[in-house]
Amino acid sequence: MKRTIAILLAVTVFLAVMAGCAKTAPVKTEEPAAQETAETEQPKEEQTPVEESAPAYPIEKITIGTTGVIETAARGEYNYDMLASGVSELPLVWQDVNGSYHPLLADFETQDAVTWTFTVQPGMTWDDGEPVTAEDILFTLQYEQENGSAIFEPQTDSDGKTTDAKYAEFELNEDNRSISLTLAAPNVRELGNMTSFRVMPKHIYEGKDAVSEEEARIGCGPYKFESFSKEAGTISFVANPVYPEQPNAERIVYQIFGNEDTMYMALQNGDIDMTWNYSAGVPSGYAELLGETVTLENVPAVNVPAVLAFNNANGFFADEALRTAVSYALNYDQFKEYFGSEYSVTPNRGFVPSTTVGFAETEQLCKDAELAEHFMAEAGYTEKNAEGFFVNAEGKAAAFTLTYNADKEAHAGYAELIKTQLDAFGIQVELDGVDKDSYNAKTSNKFSENNITMEAAIYGYTSAGMGMGNGLASIYVDGSHAVQGGCRVYDEAFVAARDALAAAKTIEEYYAAAAVMQQFYAEHTPLIALYWDNLTYAYNAAFENVTIDCAFGLNNVNNWFSIESK
Repeated sequence: MKRTIAILLAVTVFLAVMAGCAKTAPVKTEEPAAQETAETEQPKEEQTPVEESAPAYPIEKITIGTTGVIETAARGEYNYDMLASGVSELPLVWQDVNGSYHPLLADFETQDAVTWTFTVQPGMTWDDGEPVTAEDILFTLQYEQENGSAIFEPQTDSDGKTTDAKYAEFELNEDNRSISLTLAAPNVRELGNMTSFRVMPKHIYEGKDAVSEEEARIGCGPYKFESFSKEAGTISFVANPVYPEQPNAERIVYQIFGNEDTMYMALQNGDIDMTWNYSAGVPSGYAELLGETVTLENVPAVNVPAVLAFNNANGFFADEALRTAVSYALNYDQFKEYFGSEYSVTPNRGFVPSTTVGFAETEQLCKDAELAEHFMAEAGYTEKNAEGFFVNAEGKAAAFTLTYNADKEAHAGYAELIKTQLDAFGIQVELDGVDKDSYNAKTSNKFSENNITMEAAIYGYTSAGMGMGNGLASIYVDGSHAVQGGCRVYDEAFVAARDALAAAKTIEEYYAAAAVMQQFYAEHTPLIALYWDNLTYAYNAAFENVTIDCAFGLNNVNNWFSIESK
């Protein structure tokens, strides 16, 4: 079979380029030579050597490569917000790769999984010197409410769908450092939502319809915004002198690359110190080519990098039998071979990876042409036309349009392979590769104004997204979710499982509801994972003691305090 897979072509180009490039190890800065002094006739008095003081920052600069497109470098731009979460826009909490949560901007406590109290850590201030307060947390929640999220009041959209309010009440403590938020229903996994909740400065945004770019870059992290050059593709942050503790590196500089080939070549040659894209690791093809100057670390992943999601409400895949037929027609070994790392595995029909809180065993996905044909027949497609595609009693060929973000090479590759496999089976696939904005408009409630038009689409679900709301990727499946909801599922059984997750008062109750949700996925196939994988992170071998965050990988606040030069 001819492999017209975009990422394989990219790796081939990378290999060819690397063959002609010198693989140089990182160069250590030499101590400056002692300055020679002119001879004099009179001997000088012997001077007592003065010890040089240690530099304020052990590491002068860390340069991070990314292929994320950034246009403004200001709060509110998605890729910038994800990037800034590691330096200046601190989430309330962070989650380690073992699944445990820890305080970041705020400490936390709860007695019943209903009322959660968040207390801002001592000494936290905004870049302009104003203290970070509990009122900032409240203001951010109110800001989200005003911009379409059901935070304190339910939201009803133009189609009459109502999203219930998340919180029933709140209380600001007298010291203005703590806020208690009472959920409308208990949630033992509320901290999962707070790993990506970034607080806004009330004193900057209050009473304004818009803020300047300079104001939109004010943060409260160990680094503050220094500069952005769209032409050079660089964003620079410098250590924040008012932060309670100083990090090990004086500057964090992000270098934006137009493609992965040049980014990984730069890493190999020591021109950058690490690579990062939100909720994505190093593709296996590149990882295999990186040499001794690069350290690779593999961590268990809770994200799903390759998702085939169906529109369950309208179009070809409103028929469950057709969704099931596709799930048996695909060859998952090829997705692992072409796109996965050595750690990749075939997914289960329950969709969520085994690292997920509440994971339950379900049947493993597999290619079974006989079963696929059985479900095609159940949907009314029993014969094939001259072109080899199944047709129904009216002679209409089995066909659908597969939407994907053309800006993502791997997603284009997934789409091409799906088309190759399903065309061969007897389902005609038309590929619809579109730009980011068009993709969002076809695949999410937020950007389509609740008018999702895709029949099927390629997604990559992030670690944070998989855990948001009630977890288990439910925000992507739930047709009533205000932001995501791509699968457009309104089934009563799904709603019951979702509500049971939300109502769980103990982790045991949550596990029980999670098993029911995964069984729903397995039985009704609202979506499928194409493969599960670990995440591989890459950084210059001259560094050690790195810290990896479950949501943000190497680009996380704690890393800048632990990382050291060897």
